Amino acid sequence: MAYTVKQLATISGTSVRALHFYDETGLLKPAYLGANGYRHYEEPQLLTLQQILFYRELGFELKQIKRILGRREFAKTEALKSHRETLEKKLRQTRLLIQTIDKTIQHLKGKRKMQSEEMFAGFTVAAGDDRFGEHHKLGGPGGEPIDCKLSAKDTEGAVLVFEFSGSGWPKHLHLDQDEWIYVIDGEFEFQLGKSKKSFRVGPGESVYLPRKVPHVWCTATGKPGRLINVYQPAGQMERFFRELSKPPKDLITKEQLLDRSYSEQQVKAFHQLFSDHGMHLLGPPLGFE
Repeated sequence: MAYTVKQLATISGTSVRALHFYDETGLLKPAYLGANGYRHYEEPQLLTLQQILFYRELGFELKQIKRILGRREFAKTEALKSHRETLEKKLRQTRLLIQTIDKTIQHLKGKRKMQSEEMFAGFTVAAGDDRFGEHHKLGGPGGEPIDCKLSAKDTEGAVLVFEFSGSGWPKHLHLDQDEWIYVIDGEFEFQLGKSKKSFRVGPGESVYLPRKVPHVWCTATGKPGRLINVYQPAGQMERFFRELSKPPKDLITKEQLLDRSYSEQQVKAFHQLFSDHGMHLLGPPLGFE
């Protein structure tokens, strides 16, 4: 069955103007044009529109959605599974906050005494825990752990905080975000800008990394350390780390960096991943040149 623009707008809740815009920008082309020039959409286009609406609901910008849907390896079923996981996590968090609201109302009405710590259920993040209990590992199982401590959802996108246990990070820059790193454990070497000179940062020390300034870092001792990573504004970093924890099938491993056994396709995929999330990948971590 084919749908006109008006019919598709009605069943999807999308405006006719938006569908015209999606066509003009190449985000969603109709199945065909009728003899009268009207756009007509069939099931494949409806499924693509569904993906667009899911990604919009999750906060993605249209240009990012276009890049994601345009990937050769994009799979609708896998994307739907990912959407479901994300929404389930949001639902659990929402339920916890609703419970906190209900308990607070009962407390204020004198119906139930509320413990002080109960007032902040759904807001606090315990030591060693993740904001949503996800405990991501970069590169998948066995990778370096990274926990979200303050989500973009908590701050309406203003700021984002992670705790990261790792040994290094590729050379890159953020187009729209400032980054601040605080060292909890271990020692790290940093390089900023065009300088090849490294400087060392230890426990209790921090580094400010302005947007559009290239930077790269690695452990100074050969052993992983622990950092606090702050991004302002949050941008797409939360989604970026979730993507890295899947892991992408084209992820370059440390072993491949060392023996230079990675493929050109892997390099392109890694660059695209950074680009899709508001960054430019400029080179490998320190020690892997």
